[in-house]
Amino acid sequence: MPAMTHAEAGLLIDRLARVLRDEIAAIGQGELARIDELYPRKAELLGEIETAFGSGEKYFGGDDAQSRKLQRKLDELRDLIQTDLALLKRMTEATGAVAREIERIRDRQSLRGVYDREGAPAQASVTPSQRFDKSI
Repeated sequence: MPAMTHAEAGLLIDRLARVLRDEIAAIGQGELARIDELYPRKAELLGEIETAFGSGEKYFGGDDAQSRKLQRKLDELRDLIQTDLALLKRMTEATGAVAREIERIRDRQSLRGVYDREGAPAQASVTPSQRFDKSI
């Protein structure tokens, strides 16, 4: 892969930042399908950035305007990644809490979940026994 110019490196950072902003917006709007749709592009762009920047000295080692601009863009990108990560983590925790609550409700409503007035598991059968007239 040929070396990128500072401008191309900046555009690559901008593309990943756009995907992250879209993902953050999708999380905020509860659009889980959109989050799933954005993941492959986000992973692809992260891989491109890792490959393109390598050690980063070519792009960030200097004290020129281009290097400072890229450094600012990278700082903004880092902030977006941290925000995205925090939102994804909270979404995962919330999903886990919902799954645990559903399981608790399911257990409570199942045959294992019949309780008496004091909240102790009931010993009686769920359905009353039925008597059949066997004399014919």
